[in-house]
Amino acid sequence: MATRNFTGRVSRLYVRPEALFVRLEIPDAEQPLESYFRLPLSHPNYNSIFSSVLAASVNRYVLRIRTTEDITPGDRAEVEYVVVDW
Repeated sequence: MATRNFTGRVSRLYVRPEALFVRLEIPDAEQPLESYFRLPLSHPNYNSIFSSVLAASVNRYVLRIRTTEDITPGDRAEVEYVVVDW
């Protein structure tokens, strides 16, 4: 089933020159391609989203990632926005 919303705690972050990659603690059957959600550096709200993801990661808050389009497990997942509940 295709979906655009993924909710879980951050289990890993890594930053490359072109993007931030986020892994969530979600079931394997729901994981996107290579288990990472991609936030490109060119995203117009990159700094705010990066800060929210980092805060969620450090504090172990639940993070909801909304992707730019519906994906099925194994598809590339690009971040549209995030929501942090604290």
